[in-house]
Amino acid sequence: MAAALLAAAAMAVGYVLGRIRPARRASYWAHWLIYGRNFTRARWQWWVAQLVFACEIVVLLSTRPRQTVHAWRHRNDPPLPLSPPVRVRDLREPEPPQ
Repeated sequence: MAAALLAAAAMAVGYVLGRIRPARRASYWAHWLIYGRNFTRARWQWWVAQLVFACEIVVLLSTRPRQTVHAWRHRNDPPLPLSPPVRVRDLREPEPPQ
């Protein structure tokens, strides 16, 4: 009976955490603070945001290490070359002979 109660409590806590998504809220707050505002190292919020970013990196490295390292290595690659432009033929002109 105690095991069933413990399992039900764990499921309830998991459901509540899944609904309020505290990690996503913290991540959105940190990005808003750093990129949307003018905060510097003198403010304590800047340091908390850096802690949130560090936790994000640790989670990414522990769950998807190859993809994270690949993205980190290629973050400053130049963009791929563009394809040639599409040629648009004017329908009022006669078609060139083939």
